[in-house]
Formats: sequence, C-alpha cells, structure tokens
Amino acid sequence: MLKQKFDSVPWTTTQTFNGIFLTLVPWIAFTVVSSLFSTSTTGQAAKPLNLQADIANAVVSLIFSLIIYSAFLMAPFFYARRYSQTTGADQRSVWQLLGFRRCNVGLAVLLVLGSLVLIVLLNQVYSYLITTFHLPLQTNDQLVLQRAKTAPITTYVSLFIAVVVAPFCEEIFFRSFSFMGLKNGMPPVMAVILSALIFGAAHGDPASLPVLFFIGIALAVLRLATGSYWPGYFLHFLNNGLSALLIILAVHGVHI
Repeated sequence: MLKQKFDSVPWTTTQTFNGIFLTLVPWIAFTVVSSLFSTSTTGQAAKPLNLQADIANAVVSLIFSLIIYSAFLMAPFFYARRYSQTTGADQRSVWQLLGFRRCNVGLAVLLVLGSLVLIVLLNQVYSYLITTFHLPLQTNDQLVLQRAKTAPITTYVSLFIAVVVAPFCEEIFFRSFSFMGLKNGMPPVMAVILSALIFGAAHGDPASLPVLFFIGIALAVLRLATGSYWPGYFLHFLNNGLSALLIILAVHGVHI
C-alpha cells in the first residue's frame, strides 16, 4: 500500500491535460450532436413514439451511454495503474490514488448538505432571473421535459444514467484525475476554478453554465477538503437525483 497522504497524485499536469483532451473532445462532439438532434426533433411537431420504438430507443441510449461514460475512466485508471505497477504497489493503491478512501464523516456530511442547499438556492435564483428577464435560454432539464412527452421510457433511462452512472464516472475523471492532476502544477484555487470551468463546459449546456460552474467548484472543494472521492460523489448523486425527481414530478403535472 502506498505510504503517502494522497494530497497529490503521480501524474503530471501535462499528462492531465492530455487525458482531459483525449477524453473530452469526443465527448463534447457527441454532446453537441445529441443536443442538435434533440432540438431538431423537439422543435418539430414530434409524435409520441410507440411503445416498441420507445423501448428500443431506450435500450440503444442505455448501451451507448454506458460506452461513452466508460471512456471517462480510461485516463484515470491508466495513470493510476501505471504508477502502481511501477512502484510494485497492490491493486488497492489504484483505488486509493483515485480517492476511494475514508474521510471525516461529520465534516463530509456537513459540507455535502451545505453545498446542496447552496446549489438549490442558486438554481432557484437562476431560474427566477431567466423567467423575469425573459432570457432566451433553454437548459438540458427543459429539453428532457420536452422529450418526455414523446419518449417517456427513453427519458427515464436518461434520468437513470444521470443519477447513477454519471456521478460515479464524472467524479473519478473530473475530481480524482483532472482536479488533482491540475493541482500538481498550479495553486489549488486556480486548479479549483479551471477544473470547474472544464466540468461546466463538458456538459455542453451553455444555458446552465453558471450553475454547473458553481457545482464544479463545490465538488472540487469537497475533494480538497476531505481528501476523499466519496463526499463529492454523494453531492453529485443527490443533486442529480433531486433534478431527476423534479423532472418526473413535472412530467406527471406536479410542479414545485
């Protein structure tokens, strides 16, 4: 087992940027194409899919999403395993390098709940500004709501991916790999800001960028403050789960 406090990682800043580039360029291209396709289909008088078509679409979406999200794990595990093999450390050290270790539970719970409250408040303020000033912005949540009218099963699968798969993979890539790697070559504050910008931009949702940027900052601060992967994962899971719940309620005519 590695004998270190895990306040740094063995991959360099250059290797971090290489991993970010090779991972996010295909991902952003996929996100943009998907967004354009969704906009074109929802912009038309789209007819609801029949049950068989919706199920088939949902299965394809699930498989493709799992493949895409698995790409987020390639760079982190590649560099962590290479260091582990070089030093002769056991397999457990790979996971420890990526933040899978214990932390101060009390501090973690306090930070997670406090961050979640701030994110919810920011979302409310941001939605109020968009509505009040009639800003021409459409977030991904609104697109999901529109798609739910024509492909409900596919929508539920997308929400499952967002709540269960995305937090696991994204926290490994954006915080355990990218943020920690950036921190090796720049001040922590700059690493927090840059990693949050990368996190926000990677979602391909310009309308939600201010909120995503703040979430990225909160997640990076959690990683820095606790030294563990888990608090950020749970905050990410709770935030996405809350958004998914609100979307499901809205689909059924319940608005909060």
